[in-house]
Amino acid sequence: AAGAAAGGLSYGNPAALDALVSEAKRRIDRALRGVLFDRYKFAEHCDAVKRYLLLGQGDFHHYLMDLVGPDLAEPASAVSAYKLTGTLEAAIRASNAQFDAPDVLDRLRVRMMPHAGAEEKGWDVFSLEYVVDDPLSTVFTEQAMGKYLRVFNFLWRLKRVEHSLCATWQTMKPNVAAALQREGVAGAAGAALSGELRRCHTLRGEMHHFIANLQYYVMFEVLEGSWELFSREMEEASDLDSLIHAHERYLDTILQKGLLGPKSQLLTNTLGTLFEVILRFRGFADRLYDVARDAAMRRQLAQLRVEQRAEESKWGSLPGEDAAGGDGLLSEEFVDEMRLQLDAISADYAKMLDGFLNLLPLQTHVDLKFLLFRLDFSEYYQRR
Repeated sequence: AAGAAAGGLSYGNPAALDALVSEAKRRIDRALRGVLFDRYKFAEHCDAVKRYLLLGQGDFHHYLMDLVGPDLAEPASAVSAYKLTGTLEAAIRASNAQFDAPDVLDRLRVRMMPHAGAEEKGWDVFSLEYVVDDPLSTVFTEQAMGKYLRVFNFLWRLKRVEHSLCATWQTMKPNVAAALQREGVAGAAGAALSGELRRCHTLRGEMHHFIANLQYYVMFEVLEGSWELFSREMEEASDLDSLIHAHERYLDTILQKGLLGPKSQLLTNTLGTLFEVILRFRGFADRLYDVARDAAMRRQLAQLRVEQRAEESKWGSLPGEDAAGGDGLLSEEFVDEMRLQLDAISADYAKMLDGFLNLLPLQTHVDLKFLLFRLDFSEYYQRR
């Protein structure tokens, strides 16, 4: 029909041949698109990759991080991929991921990356992968899945830091601090400890402000904005080449805007050091509050012991016994040591954060400058 409309196929009539080839291409592209989207569920797999590798399925990743945390804290060489696979299945059953199609869930696997040294932990080598086969691998190429892996590793690390700060909040939330102040060890050491607890709480709030705004920027302004644009281009793609190019632009935009582009290496390294400082703070805060709670508990037991002896008409405290209940656990020397460690963590965090904020204006993408505004909207860091 296309050839006839152009005057029929005949010698010296290339327009008819061009029309025939164009019509054949259009029909083939339409059939190929129908097979890819209808039979092989290309759009559904794109959505699944976004939800599982780009952390869009929030409840699933929350359960997964809770469950794998103890295992990933072990040395990388001691982590069992087989055990983590069972943990992955448990996280699926505990979240709304259980309602996904079996074909989607069967493609989600645990992947352990090669580890270089004995000092690496399970957190450093753990990742998820989404297994695809033909013809989906035409779009989800090995290079594309490598980019997804880079983004997942960055998001997983960011999620881990946010999860650690939330766990620290449960340890040091205001009612816990108030109870420690009310029931804690009295004296100079107790007063100094209360001051360090307040400083610790303030530093955690500053860290949470940074991580929450960074996470909002990545998850919403980068991932959701890029996904919306890719969804439109995916619907408008008339042939396979257009679909592949749209997918490549989607991934490249995420890498560039998400601090993972080739021109953002220094920024990425600085951010990685910031994450390490925050995780170090988590360990310090847990230790400090454990000691404070232990001291408060010993004080309560000592007071109870004194009251019981008084009821029995005995001396409240015996020679050599710590009447305050500290039993040497809490001393001014210990509090001084904690103060020095907190000073070091606070100084390292301030130094790396200033470096990160100073690098943001140098980035080429305009969205990164909006990230700077979100982090320093009150110009607190600029004045500091």
